[in-house]
Amino acid sequence: MENDELVSITQGTLAIMNPTSAEKVLAAGQAAGLREGSRVVEVGCGNGTILALWGREYGISGLGIETREDACTRAEETLRAAGLGDRLSVRCMDARSYVPDEPFDCAIAIGASHIRGGFAATLDALLDLVHDEGTIVIGDRCWRSDRTPPEFAREWPDVLTEYEILGAVREAGLDVAAVVRSGADDWDRYESGIWQSVISWLGSHPDHPGRDFMIDYLHRLQDEYFGYGREHMGWALYVLVPGFY
Repeated sequence: MENDELVSITQGTLAIMNPTSAEKVLAAGQAAGLREGSRVVEVGCGNGTILALWGREYGISGLGIETREDACTRAEETLRAAGLGDRLSVRCMDARSYVPDEPFDCAIAIGASHIRGGFAATLDALLDLVHDEGTIVIGDRCWRSDRTPPEFAREWPDVLTEYEILGAVREAGLDVAAVVRSGADDWDRYESGIWQSVISWLGSHPDHPGRDFMIDYLHRLQDEYFGYGREHMGWALYVLVPGFY
């Protein structure tokens, strides 16, 4: 099964496709200094929920970039339903090919660092989208400590500790203005939402050729989560500003 199809099945119905909440997303937007007229670009905008939240609360404008066509359609519907279609739009394309006509005030990637191949590369790409005083909001996984058992850490070679994330931020010439961490309830809600989506899909597709794969995928996700993810894996929104150097 192709990855885009897998993501659509497992997370397509989630309002926020990451282990965080609307309240925490709004807190990150406030820390980033978003206000009426701020221009924002979101790389990997999913179903548009985060842009819609910031559009309603802070009056931002801008666009989301998403490669999955079904997610683009949902994002457009989300923005229209929020009455934001005149200020926020969606481009259905590979974010790696996007070049802005003018720089943005804020660039964000929430759970989308895989698009660029990791945290540091994502920071560099987001910096190319903002002006010199622009802010960055990036949401990503992290190890809770540097004492994660190696047999688990090897399963996620691109995940950094928060101290390594801090180093990557400073290397990019930025400083951390705020961190909004996810808690156990955020993780439980997110993971459970994925399991329920898979179970619903299995119930609706009794004869699908990918059924065995999806059963194995469900059980693997649960093995990872109960085996080590809930104890060792963290997730946070990092609000980044130009560094003081």
